[in-house]
Amino acid sequence: MNKGNFGKAVCLGGIAVAGAGLAAGFLSQVWIGLDVLNHFTLHFSLAIMAFAIAYFAAIPLRVPVALVLMAAGMIAIGSWSKLSADQLQADVSAPAGTRALNIMHFNIWGKNQQFDDVAAEIGRLDPDILFLTEVRKRGQGLTDMLDKRFPYRLPKKGQTATSLMMYSKYPFAASQRQRRGDDLSFIHATLGAEWHHLNIVGTHLSRPPDTKSQDQEIRAIARLVKGLKGASVVVGDFNATPHSTILDLFQSRTGLRRVTMLPTWAASIVVPQ
Repeated sequence: MNKGNFGKAVCLGGIAVAGAGLAAGFLSQVWIGLDVLNHFTLHFSLAIMAFAIAYFAAIPLRVPVALVLMAAGMIAIGSWSKLSADQLQADVSAPAGTRALNIMHFNIWGKNQQFDDVAAEIGRLDPDILFLTEVRKRGQGLTDMLDKRFPYRLPKKGQTATSLMMYSKYPFAASQRQRRGDDLSFIHATLGAEWHHLNIVGTHLSRPPDTKSQDQEIRAIARLVKGLKGASVVVGDFNATPHSTILDLFQSRTGLRRVTMLPTWAASIVVPQ
């Protein structure tokens, strides 16, 4: 086999493998364990395009070209995530006759100790409602800073910081908190009449590849939301990409929709980005 035919064969093999990955992701509707592959949807699509371009190009070095194209695509995905986070707008306009309620979720990462930087970003965006994940006891320094900014929080001020924390500029009319030991971690708070008793649910799902736990948790959150009276907003760390089956399931069961398709976690060399 000459080099040209070998390159074409490798490109066809790459297209086949990436295509199989995409196809297997669709089967997660049958077996949720395959939902892990859906997080690589962008990467599989990128590989198919790269190998297809290299296959049809009249060049001798098809495989190196395909690899370079994939590397460039990975850099583009990572740059998109980084730039979108840096350019996140703090000002949100509301239609005439309405008020905007700014809600922010921030996974501060359990090992993070840069609390001054976290507090500065929160101050820049100036949310009305703030939901934090992975705070834990080591985040007590951050909670002390935030207690001065927000008059209301869950768990209540004076209590030890937990993994999930919710802060508000407005009083809570009702609240409920459940920890991971009860098979699901979430905070549910209801605002007062001035916000039409809006429900705000914050949660943090298990991480892949534990898709079985993710499936159980997202179904439980969906049941919780469906049982609430009035409008609801659900925020948090779902440990899932927009292409995942568990998010499709959640949307179909609750009628809620994503507010944005922007990346919500810093990209790194580790995939999926």
